[in-house]
Parts: sequence; C-alpha cells; structure tokens
Amino acid sequence: MIKRIIPFLTIIAMMGCKTNNGINDYFGQSEPETTPIVFGADSISLKGRFEHGISFTPDARELAFGILGGNAVKGKIYYSKKIDGQWATPKDFNPLKNESVFLPYFTPDGKSLLYTQSIPDTDQLYITDIWKLDKINGDWDFPKKIPTPLSSKTREATASMTYDGTIYFSSNRNCQGKENCYTADLFYSKLVDNEYQNVKEISKLNSSNDEESVFISPKEEYILFCRYTDNETFVDLYISYRDHNNHWTEPQLLDATINSKDWDRRPFVSIDNKFLFFTRLEIEENKLTESDIYWVNTTKVFKPFVNHPIPDITLQVDEKFEVQIPADYFKDIDDNQLTLTINQNEFNWLEFDGKKMKLSGLPTLEGNFELIFTAVDQFSNRTRNSIKVTVKK
Repeated sequence: MIKRIIPFLTIIAMMGCKTNNGINDYFGQSEPETTPIVFGADSISLKGRFEHGISFTPDARELAFGILGGNAVKGKIYYSKKIDGQWATPKDFNPLKNESVFLPYFTPDGKSLLYTQSIPDTDQLYITDIWKLDKINGDWDFPKKIPTPLSSKTREATASMTYDGTIYFSSNRNCQGKENCYTADLFYSKLVDNEYQNVKEISKLNSSNDEESVFISPKEEYILFCRYTDNETFVDLYISYRDHNNHWTEPQLLDATINSKDWDRRPFVSIDNKFLFFTRLEIEENKLTESDIYWVNTTKVFKPFVNHPIPDITLQVDEKFEVQIPADYFKDIDDNQLTLTINQNEFNWLEFDGKKMKLSGLPTLEGNFELIFTAVDQFSNRTRNSIKVTVKK
C-alpha cells in the first residue's frame, strides 16, 4: 500500500446455490458459485464484528479464523470442530485465549496451526512473530515461536506452508533502518533437517507497494497474495504460478468478479482447489467499518498459464520446417484438457497440429510475424501468449 498511508490502516494491513453433498462440509454452508458470498453470515461473519483470515484442516473438520478488536490492534482466534456430524459454535481458541493473536493457518497435514502473535509487554502490539501450535495425540501442545532466521526484530505475518515444510510469509524486514517505512514484502524459508534456513525474498512478486496475505499451495504450484493496487480498488488479490523452470509467473489480478472496490485480502484455498476463501474489509474515512469472510468457487480463479515458455523462431524462405511445441506449453491448476489454437488465418504457409503439438510449413516471404497461441479451459477462461517468427532469405 502507499507508504504514507496513516498508521491505523497500516496496522490493519499487517495483521494479516446447491447444497454441499460432498465429503467436505464447510460449516454446513451452501456452495458458492462464481460471485463471492459472505461465509456463515449468521454464525461466523457477524455484522459489526471484524472477522478475517479463515482456515480449514484438509479433512474440513476443523476451522479457525481471526477476530480483530475494535481498535484493530489486538486480535483473537476463534476455533470450531465438527463432532458427531455437527459443527460446534466457534469460540475463543483456548490454547491462545490470553494472547493477542492473528491469521490462523492449518498446515497441509492438519497437524499444526501457524499464526502470528504480538510481542507481549510492549506498546507496539502491531509487531508480530510467527508461531506454531502442534497437535499431539489429538491434543494441542504448547505454542512455540518459530526462531531466527524466520523471526526478526520486525513484523512477520500471514504464514503459509507447503507439504515439505517450506514457510511463505510477509514481512517488513526490508524497512529495517528506514524512517516512515511500513511496506511488507514476500519471503520464504525452507525446512532442512528440522531447521529453517536463511530467508529469501521473492523479488519477482514484490513491488514498491505492499505485498502480504500470502497463501502458498501445498504443492507449491501457485501463490496468492494481496497488493495495494490503486486508490480506486485499494487492496486486491493476485495470483502467480510456478512454471516449468521453477520461476514465478508475472502476478495477475484475480477476476473482477472476485476483487472489489473494498480491501480484498487473506486468501485461503481448500485442499481440493475448489473454493477460495478471503476477507473483505470496508473502510470509510480511514476507519474500519466492516470485515467479513467471503468464499467463491475457483472457476474464475485458476486460468491457463504459460508453463513451458518457448523461444522465438527463425526460419528460412522456401525451406520446409517442423517445430515441436512442448506438450506442457500451457497448464491449468484445475483443467488438464486445454484447447489450444493459433491465429491460423494470418499465415497461409503455416499449419498447427494441436494433437501432436507441432508447427510445420513452407514460408514464402521474409519478414517478422507474430504467432499467437490461445489456451482455453473448460470454464471458458482464456490466456494468450505470442512468439516472434522471423523469416530470412
């Protein structure tokens, strides 16, 4: 977000129908379609209460979410469990009842809870560290702060974990030593021999604005986060995919049906990639007036992306050619059967075999040409990518 935004908003920013007949029961709610709806309007997202950041265990039998205090500085974590087929009323999570805590996130194995906690006995409650609470034999153990190098003297928040234990998180450690700097960036730390390694910045995803509210998919296939976009839509949700070369793709705004003119943050995706949960904050005259949890199905979240980039092509006039296109040129998180086409009508000397993924032809004139590939998924989401074709004598 803009660096000169007032401290109140900075504190908020850094805290962090058909019936569902499937295996997973998300608090008994009717499944959403492509337009986000409030999650649990009469039980979780209560009018006038500031909820944020919900998370479910992989089996969808436990949930946790945060509640901000009236001044948006202190926080609580509420918890509910499904017992004998019934969800219990969410209540203040007993193991963390007396702490100022935020942003709960169940690890992909469902055996631990990551969260952030204010540094106690200080007037700087918005400075938080990442903590972990493990479940042993069905009971919650004592909380433990994740040590240096992941923890620092600055604020760490919104932690999310992969299957191999890598933690992705936001931090304003890049501001250390700078005056009037509140900007958060995205980082990660790998777990090796049960110890977290040196923290690395995700430079590809960071900008001069604020990046935080990170969610990493357990397989590390994609990452969701929020960024201050502009003074009209404020904070929006973005997505980036990890490609064939293990590089993050250029972040893309989520569909306009999901992002709004309010502050859209705190993403969490169900383990089957079917539902996106997020928090929408309403702020008027620099004051938080409402904060609710929303959810939506992911048909407009995941779109085809360039997974295996191909270089530009150089050909010779009057010489036949064949170019093999990688089978995984495009990829989609929730669709393995993409339809791929090219701008064929602009080339009378080129053919494309979509089944064999092969370009062939006999160029008849020299010049520079733009070959555009379009990938379309089952939900009519489309992505275009172009390569330059140079024909020489």
